Amino acid sequence: MESELDRFAELMLPLNNNGKLGCLLLQMPPKYKYDLSHLEGFLSILPHGFKYAIEFRHKSWLQDSTWPLLSKYNVAYTIVDEPLLPPEVHVTADFAYIRWHGHGQRPWYDYHYTEQELKSWMPKVKEIEPSVKTTYGYFNNHFHGYAVENALRILQMMGKLTPAQGAAFNRAKGHLEKGKGPEGLGEWVKGGDDRPKIIDLLSALMGESRLARALAIHDEEVTIKTPTDERVVAKIRDYNLTMDFETRTITHDCGDWERSIETRQLCKHVGKVLLLLPEKTALGWVTQIHEDPEAWHYLKPIGKTVAT
Repeated sequence: MESELDRFAELMLPLNNNGKLGCLLLQMPPKYKYDLSHLEGFLSILPHGFKYAIEFRHKSWLQDSTWPLLSKYNVAYTIVDEPLLPPEVHVTADFAYIRWHGHGQRPWYDYHYTEQELKSWMPKVKEIEPSVKTTYGYFNNHFHGYAVENALRILQMMGKLTPAQGAAFNRAKGHLEKGKGPEGLGEWVKGGDDRPKIIDLLSALMGESRLARALAIHDEEVTIKTPTDERVVAKIRDYNLTMDFETRTITHDCGDWERSIETRQLCKHVGKVLLLLPEKTALGWVTQIHEDPEAWHYLKPIGKTVAT
């Protein structure tokens, strides 16, 4: 792992050396429970010269013995606003890191903070600022551009909005007033317990704009011939799709698939088929692709250029 960390740090150096990198976020898995010696083994091999913030996602880490260890390595505890963990303030480095996830139901981060909700955070921010050199604030509620508007709004509340940021703030507000975003998302996720997770993973695999286009495809334009956990065969309009779990292949023939092969992002047609599969089957597919994306081969049909 140490060599992989060093390689990653090497790739980040141009950003760091040119003042374009604030800090690196170490987001722990949700099932990673309290194990202080294990965590110290990891922190001790982190490459020097960078700022690190750590985000725990299991409540077992919220105990007094955690904070001295983070302070020892000057790693900031990520102060979070989310449904599962309390918004506790712990300053463990010479900088602070706050992350607003949102409080949406399906999913969390499909959420727009109100002005009053952000105002309620001002006492915490003011409490933190005197004890650190820099306070970083990040919004993870990225659906519909909510994060941009909320980040600029909180800067406005703090009196730190520059003229350029003020212009961007006005554009962001105008964007939200027009109601842009993936239409149909809210209705789709109401259909079952697994749907929020499917949307979460699909958003990571294809991006929000493509997900919106997938939702816009009419159900009757799709024919799914084989909808199993091992193999999916479907036709979307005039395009064909075959997904094979054993060979880890996704074979498709739309024009956008050329770009998908290069960017490793699913296109709207693949997204639509996954949205129409039985929920357990769909969740299995998107989970496997998301957990090990490099194992999957994005192909064009035989007779056309094939790339992996």
